[in-house]
Amino acid sequence: MNQPSKMTIKLVAAVGILTITLLAACTVGSTPTTACHATGDPATPYEAITITSDNLTEHLGHPNDIYPVPLGGCPTSPVVITNGMITICHATSSDTNPYNEITVSVNGLNGHDKHEGDIIPAPAGGCPASPLTSSDGKITICHATGSDKNPYVEITISVNGLEGHDKHEGDIIPMPAGGCPTTRQ
Repeated sequence: MNQPSKMTIKLVAAVGILTITLLAACTVGSTPTTACHATGDPATPYEAITITSDNLTEHLGHPNDIYPVPLGGCPTSPVVITNGMITICHATSSDTNPYNEITVSVNGLNGHDKHEGDIIPAPAGGCPASPLTSSDGKITICHATGSDKNPYVEITISVNGLEGHDKHEGDIIPMPAGGCPTTRQ
């Protein structure tokens, strides 16, 4: 009668122990993470939600959800997502070429969710030509008011989506080093 060798028995035992260890470590639904869930509302296009590994697949299937939440928070204006891809401005740390416009997957953002200075999504007019000075995912801009007496007001907003200011005609992004102009530009 053929008997298994001692080596085969040890191998089977090791595989069994490894399998039990892995199964014990993988408790379904126990790993929470955050995502930007598309609401369909132009006023608040995304909300940060906490999801677990058991419903992550469902949210990855939503064509406009962004996973994970970028460093500066969810975008505050609607984002164009095509075939699961999003265009962002990747900060280069160069004064002459401060951003590269790149397209990445909304699922994981290819790690750009953790890059300080990246702008997610890219503004409608393209990436800025000068470096943005941001702090905690915020940027100071000059918002055009339409007033002759006070043509600009200094405001600080999220770099993610720029709260729609990238689409406002006349807004100056970022605020110049000397502050906002006192006459219309």
